Amino acid sequence: MPEWRLPCVCGRCAVRPLGGRPMEAVLVHIWLREEARLPTRRIREARERFGGALGACRALKEGDPFFTPRERERGAKAVWEKAEQVLENCQKAGARAICFEEAEYPEALRQIYDPPAVLYLRGTMPQWEGMPVLAIVGKRKASPLGLETAHRFAQVLSAHGFLIVSGLAQGVDGAAHQGALEGPTPTVAVLGTAIDQCYPASHNGLLRRILEKEGAVLSEYPPGRRGYPGYFPRRNRIISGLSLGVLVVEAARKSGSLITAATALEQERDVFVVPGSIDSPEYEGSNQLIRSGAILCTNPVEICEEYAGRFPGFVMGLEEKAQEKEPEQEMPQSASGKRKPAPAGLTGREKLIVDSMDGLTHIDVICQNTGLATGEVLTSLTMLQIRGVVRERGAKYFEII
Repeated sequence: MPEWRLPCVCGRCAVRPLGGRPMEAVLVHIWLREEARLPTRRIREARERFGGALGACRALKEGDPFFTPRERERGAKAVWEKAEQVLENCQKAGARAICFEEAEYPEALRQIYDPPAVLYLRGTMPQWEGMPVLAIVGKRKASPLGLETAHRFAQVLSAHGFLIVSGLAQGVDGAAHQGALEGPTPTVAVLGTAIDQCYPASHNGLLRRILEKEGAVLSEYPPGRRGYPGYFPRRNRIISGLSLGVLVVEAARKSGSLITAATALEQERDVFVVPGSIDSPEYEGSNQLIRSGAILCTNPVEICEEYAGRFPGFVMGLEEKAQEKEPEQEMPQSASGKRKPAPAGLTGREKLIVDSMDGLTHIDVICQNTGLATGEVLTSLTMLQIRGVVRERGAKYFEII
């Protein structure tokens, strides 16, 4: 066996940069996690004890008593070349490895109890600190109503600047990603598999669309890692850790979404829950969360209002200013032959929508009357609800208050 070596940091013989980045810190984190097989929690503790990952690496190889006998045994057998092979595999898979000590690592995730030592990334890393981030989770075998709800919330919130995070699973996760893709803000999928795999395979197309729209796919597992069922519950702490809050859509009593919600509460994140029938097993877990103190949420407007003070430029600033004048547009008449009066101070698009409504009006009718796309109408209706001009009556029907 070749002699084990630490990365040199003298500046003359350092590990060759990859993509313009010095790779010592990344390689050390990969070595600690993949070769020495330290749990993420222990890596965090060792970093704190020895002043960083490199110090922890040296201490482990030297047999420091901070580490357990089992950890010292594994560390003695671990070889550096395998960590380098992980980086080579990342290049082949079109992925990058970002370690805890790099500036690009999400700050919110850095603060949780057991942050991943390394995040593997495909796509574009978002600017996490500059935008509201919301996770949407729920049942894999969701009802049509649950799928529609997740899709609508994600679409509207994306239109208002929210970055939607979910797990790319069947059901609510997939609907949330699809809804977010119909808005202008990218979406992020957190995998419970290796970064070069897609589960379920039927979501390969969805994964490609996420990447094509400048979104991101994240995993704490390197290319080639074999799957294990326990990885999926583990990734839930990443989904909630990246987010300001978690929205639960349809959770049964033993739903995996409850794990994400519990983790979010431990991480001091907000938990929003869409309520459901008290007689429906599909909502038993959701209703239990509400009884336990989660925030009942029936409309994406409520989430926009929750974060409007912290992100006014995103949540409240996407519409054109009311003072700006647009070219006059011919307003459609209602079925009764009369136009609904529009309140003062609305944007041109909002006025067009209000004037197209006659009593209880379905969103498809509004789109047909105005010629606007569904996403544009949903965005404006959200702002109109926040201002108290219209309200939703369910099943995508709206009316002027």
